[in-house]
Amino acid sequence: MRKLLLVLAVLSGSLAQAQMGPVELGTYCGDDHRSPSKQIQKGLRALNQRDYPNASVYIGAALRQNDEDQHALYLKGELSMRTKKFHLAEAHWKQLVKRCPGYKPDLLYAVGSLCMASGRNDEAAGYFEQWLLRDDREYAFDAEVEGLLEEINLKKTFLANPVPYDPKPARNINTRFDEYLAALTPDGSQIYFTRRSKKRNKYDGPAAPLRSVEEFSMARTTSTAAGAFLFEEGEALTSPFNAQYNEGGPTITADNRMMVFTICERNEKTGQQNCDLYYTTFSYGVWNGIRPVPNVNGPNSWESQPSISPNGDVLYFTSNRKGGFGGLDLYRSERQSDGSWSSPENLGSTINTAKNEKSPFIHPDSESLYFASDGHPGMGGYDLFKSTDAGASWGKPQNLGYPINTEKDEIGLMVTLDGQQAYFASNKINKANGWDIYFFDLYEGVQPEEVVLVKGTLTKDMFASDDEAKVVLKNSATGESTTLQVDEESGEFSAVVKKAEADAFVIKLDAKKAAFSAAPLRLALASSGPPGDVSRMEIALEQSDMAEGESYPIPNILFETNSDRLDELSELLIAEFAEFLSDNSHLKVQIQGHTDNVGDAAANLNLSTRRAKRVTDTLYGYGIDASRLSSKGYGETRPVASNETEQGRAKNRRTVFVVKQL
Repeated sequence: MRKLLLVLAVLSGSLAQAQMGPVELGTYCGDDHRSPSKQIQKGLRALNQRDYPNASVYIGAALRQNDEDQHALYLKGELSMRTKKFHLAEAHWKQLVKRCPGYKPDLLYAVGSLCMASGRNDEAAGYFEQWLLRDDREYAFDAEVEGLLEEINLKKTFLANPVPYDPKPARNINTRFDEYLAALTPDGSQIYFTRRSKKRNKYDGPAAPLRSVEEFSMARTTSTAAGAFLFEEGEALTSPFNAQYNEGGPTITADNRMMVFTICERNEKTGQQNCDLYYTTFSYGVWNGIRPVPNVNGPNSWESQPSISPNGDVLYFTSNRKGGFGGLDLYRSERQSDGSWSSPENLGSTINTAKNEKSPFIHPDSESLYFASDGHPGMGGYDLFKSTDAGASWGKPQNLGYPINTEKDEIGLMVTLDGQQAYFASNKINKANGWDIYFFDLYEGVQPEEVVLVKGTLTKDMFASDDEAKVVLKNSATGESTTLQVDEESGEFSAVVKKAEADAFVIKLDAKKAAFSAAPLRLALASSGPPGDVSRMEIALEQSDMAEGESYPIPNILFETNSDRLDELSELLIAEFAEFLSDNSHLKVQIQGHTDNVGDAAANLNLSTRRAKRVTDTLYGYGIDASRLSSKGYGETRPVASNETEQGRAKNRRTVFVVKQL
């Protein structure tokens, strides 16, 4: 019974294969010809022996004797299925169902499947509904039939309610050759892709024939226009890339310094191709050596189509390893503190089905997962879906709708950091040009969470002694902390946070003997670029060792104008300074306030004194002992920059701490 459904697949070949089991006749309707004729018996025997030429002869003879012979019509349909003449099978079985509705309940199921495979969904639904009314049906398959009816109704709903969809070719990157397997970096500065072109081997001489070459390539983003990225044409990547049989389909962290991608190699003995995941890191201006992702690749399984979280701590991928729910399933692996990867974990039955799920894309919000599936109800073939991480489990996948999804296969989607656009590769939109990269505006109902890309730099003074300095992203609301990767050469780091939660985050330095250095994520500092650009925030941290008598800034402390009232984010920052003092329990400090020279000098002195005291009183409230703290205001008397410019005056308006005792 289940095998009959697989007509949908060969038309996938599966039903034809499934029909290789023994053929059994149904119950004849009416009073005549209750017993099979000799021709029918011979035809049945030939079919079961896979002697299709003789089966055709015997079944034809039975039909010539009686063109309404129900057994002959059934066997004629079986023979047509086995020889992949599906339209004839459908015609014969429809005729039989009309003459004898009770011949076999499976016929209703099979004809419905054939109709559905041909795109006649309303007709298919009628046969499936008749099947559900049969008392002699196999009840174990009710859920499967009901699922097909749900899919038919879903298609009808999708077609009646199309979603906004207007795909456009990506500018400049598409050529007369094929471009596909594209991956846009989270900050939108680069796009990696595969280009298949025709080239001559320069070592074979000027008359060498053209050969097809697949090259892992990269193009930079030049600008944005009309809400879309503009790219260079791009070129093939140099060493260490393009040295293997087949490589590409990358995913890159938000700092553009770690890439995971697929390499496929063909077994020369068996001829089979196997794919595994590899990674490389970027430092000192080059991509380093390529290495397999440890603990993720299986010795006898296919791992491909990786997607890494922006901070590089979770890796999603596709695999056919044993123990899954279907042919291809989606998995995830978490990066451990020592840099290793955990054993892959299946995403579970909410995401994975008995069929196939592939091409995952985890958005930089770290909770919106886009993927392709031919197992969840949809338009047909592979459809694109979105699921949201609900914490303990994944939410029910949402079909992206028609015409994003069609009855053909839609595979592979990446969504920009701002969630406004989606990029994909297709050879269907402009068939004459083959595979190209396209984008479209993603409608609001399937957009991810709004996020902010934080980029920062850690600078060290020449006397900084701690080589183990860490940059920590802390959520003050939950207490959760994430250590960010800092580039050894440039000191650059990056992170992605949800825009709605950004005010709860602080980025701070964690280093032995170093002075306090931290910054809240003030959305007011995020630049608003042109459409298609990303929300950015620049953060600067400084690492300098403390010494008695020296002054160090408590950066990013802001007060209301002409007031000692702190804003909420400054309160958050002082809470982190209190934690810093708690961790350095022998440290005694004086909090000092300073102003620019605008206004009355006496008023400025009073204001700076009140502000320093407000910070000190706030620290008392966090449990810091009074014996460790004092405060003093200096007004405009100790400038660190010229008061002739706004930039200089901004530097002079500051709160610092002076080390009184280490």
